[in-house]
Amino acid sequence: MNSKAEVSRRLAIGSMTCLAGTLLAARIGQVLAQGKVSKVEAQYRDHPNGQQRCGICLQFRPPGTCEIVAGTVSPGGWCQFFAARENAR
Repeated sequence: MNSKAEVSRRLAIGSMTCLAGTLLAARIGQVLAQGKVSKVEAQYRDHPNGQQRCGICLQFRPPGTCEIVAGTVSPGGWCQFFAARENAR
């Protein structure tokens, strides 16, 4: 089970995950520098994306605002900038 192919696969997946996180962080940084974006730009919707929802996002501020998306958002909504809080359920 410790074959080179398995190690390479793990390394590739880990590298892709790291790259995706870096790109998301860079995009969020650009958004924050510009101010809030519209719901359309954020691809916001009033329903969750699987387990991902505004209510457990780092950017959500109860009862219904977001640090990134302009206007009122639902705790059960979702956008492309979702980032789960630690220990989110």
